[in-house]
Amino acid sequence: MLSKEQSEEIKKQLLLQVDKLPQENKEQIKKYISKLNGEQLEEFLKQNKIQIQQPGVTEGAAPLAKETQCIFCSIIKNQIPSNKIAENKKSIAILEINPLSKGHSLILPIEHTTIEKIPRQALSLAQKITKKIKTKLKPEDVKIETSSFQGHAIINVIPFYKDVPPKKEKASEQELQKLQSKLETKKKAPKTIRVKKISKLPEVSFRIP
Repeated sequence: MLSKEQSEEIKKQLLLQVDKLPQENKEQIKKYISKLNGEQLEEFLKQNKIQIQQPGVTEGAAPLAKETQCIFCSIIKNQIPSNKIAENKKSIAILEINPLSKGHSLILPIEHTTIEKIPRQALSLAQKITKKIKTKLKPEDVKIETSSFQGHAIINVIPFYKDVPPKKEKASEQELQKLQSKLETKKKAPKTIRVKKISKLPEVSFRIP
């Protein structure tokens, strides 16, 4: 695993490279990179095929491609770990690792798509998560907002609490796991069909007509 010093040095070099890219969302990519811990940074480097020749030296890092691999597509494919709380055929719901507030969740369409083409199932999952958050976390309000990162449309479900202004902060793994257990939709176990035991048939005398 990368040391703190190595991680910081690699991040500096990555941020410089992102600055040179023509992507619309490069500011969001920079924010994302800045928040990565050592383990997440290593995963990010692997996913984007960025090689480092020597520990702590980033000169050997290959330039970022014009279109880096979508982070959300990697999450959907389970290539990057996440705290999933619900899913349906067209989308998944995960907890934001840098939430604006407690319970801030993201709805990710399974297909890489634009805001205009967000499937209805993703919107209905957002409504479902909103209800769950209201029930379990008791916020004053919950807002649903659409946005896009690396060309992948997402739906933000953001709870608002009285006297607690929203502030983007990195959540600890412990906090995320605790919230996940509260908000996760448990899969229903298949119903077992009980067959009523047939009692012994009474003795019957048969006759030939």
